Amino acid sequence: MKNNDKGDFQPTHVMPRPKESGKPGRPLKAYLAILTGEKAGSQYLIPRDSGTVIGRSSDCDIHVEDKDSSRQHAVIQPIGEEYYLRDMDSTNGTLINGRPVEKRILRHGDKITIGKQVLQFILLDPDGEPQANLT
Repeated sequence: MKNNDKGDFQPTHVMPRPKESGKPGRPLKAYLAILTGEKAGSQYLIPRDSGTVIGRSSDCDIHVEDKDSSRQHAVIQPIGEEYYLRDMDSTNGTLINGRPVEKRILRHGDKITIGKQVLQFILLDPDGEPQANLT
């Protein structure tokens, strides 16, 4: 991976994922689990065919009730076999595992902080089993 002039990561190549389910050719499923706030325990499937916008606006795909989040705070976009999170120029920024990010590939178990809300990115094999134990 390399950075362009704006600091965005550009993939230089795609590594094949190990086939943990034993069923080749079936895509992984992804979802976000809300860990804090009023919607703690909620889970949202991330579609493979479009971006998922997270923010304070009720028009967002994932609506978070948090005055410290922007109306359209961040988006998760599937690209190839990966899922990317991109901050949408939010006022207070987006953190992944406690570190500020503008754009980054998401990994199973990553914790995303938007305002005071914490969400966890979960990757499932085609049969719905987690890719790894969460710590």
